[in-house]
Amino acid sequence: MELFAVWTDVSGQEEADQFYRCVKEKTKGLHISKRGFRLTFKHNDGRATWMCRGNENHEDFQQWLPRISDLLSLGLADFIMETQERSMVEDMIAKACSVMDEHEVEKVNRICMPLLLNGDLDQPGLRERRRTTLAGGLRQDLEDVHFFHLEGIINFRIRPYKQELQELVEYALDEFWMDRQYEEFMGLLKYFVFFQEAKVPLVHLVHKGMHEFQVLDAGLNLLPVQKDEQVVVEMPGLELEMDIEDMIVSTLISISPEKVMLHTRTPDLPIISTICQIFEDKVQICHHCPECEVLRSGLLTGLDASDLGNYNNC
Repeated sequence: MELFAVWTDVSGQEEADQFYRCVKEKTKGLHISKRGFRLTFKHNDGRATWMCRGNENHEDFQQWLPRISDLLSLGLADFIMETQERSMVEDMIAKACSVMDEHEVEKVNRICMPLLLNGDLDQPGLRERRRTTLAGGLRQDLEDVHFFHLEGIINFRIRPYKQELQELVEYALDEFWMDRQYEEFMGLLKYFVFFQEAKVPLVHLVHKGMHEFQVLDAGLNLLPVQKDEQVVVEMPGLELEMDIEDMIVSTLISISPEKVMLHTRTPDLPIISTICQIFEDKVQICHHCPECEVLRSGLLTGLDASDLGNYNNC
């Protein structure tokens, strides 16, 4: 007897082969014919079809019928995720970003697609969970409908799976707006730093590692690092309090140096890039001047400028 039949529209032989492979790989090596089941694949006139027949008089029929449903639904899930998931998400993004310009929509796509393919580092197994959700919905459809057009199922059923895709799009949108706010905030900081009147001619910024820094004045005296996240930025006719997460950035803005001599071994770290982005041409990176090792080692206690050399000419 014919148990299931699932067909899909395909654009050519390559897509038909993909439909064949996704289901065939699930049954490879299981010898389901010995259990009373037979899977048949057909491709003609732009349509590819998988059919499943079963012998209900076979002794293994009742035991293996749920397993066959599981295998077929997993194969169909793989096919949908490989061939149609990306376009489904792109449609969701286009709908959610209908008032955005093309450049902004592309940014949302660039955030979303790696998550779609690889999942989120904070939530490993996200893609596998989505496959399980999709396969579960398809298995229910096999049991309820038995014979169906795959595109019809995609359009009108499998809602839990679509909801997971929608949540992924919403996450990407949240990331986009956070990035936008960050860019705007960085632009504002750069604007104030550019116009802010310099209070001291020079500070030495010694990068100890990660987000740990020491700040010294031109005479190599240690300066306190800002302990809170709020800083007052002053311009002619304007005073603004701003919350800044990186204490070293708020410290430098409060000190308002004309020049920052930045001593670091790791200029490619994000925090170093942030400092350079905000203070622009006020920052000079010193990679390996003779005094860098002493500065970075934290051995400044009890030493004066004559012991360490002329830092101002690094």
